[in-house]
Amino acid sequence: MNPLNQLYPGAMRQIDQVAQTTSTKITEKNTDIFTDLLNQSMNILDAKQTESTQAIQSLVDGSADDLHTVMIKTTEAQLSLEVAVQLRNRALEAYNEIKNMQF
Repeated sequence: MNPLNQLYPGAMRQIDQVAQTTSTKITEKNTDIFTDLLNQSMNILDAKQTESTQAIQSLVDGSADDLHTVMIKTTEAQLSLEVAVQLRNRALEAYNEIKNMQF
């Protein structure tokens, strides 16, 4: 048994409770931050896809004269989608590695 537990049993229980509460709050905060970041990233990806579709549509119906801008928007949308797919693949690989770990 820890000598501090023998001398200050009440204080050590309080320290343990504070440590557990703080750990729980930090975990909840980090989860909220990750969720917000993921939602923002998905919204940006969706916005780029929508801009690309609108640019292509305006080129088709003749309201856009600048092919250069349309190509830039479609390339940005394509690259954003490729990055999202790669992140998903990496996350799944990490999940599968953790799932297959033996303890």
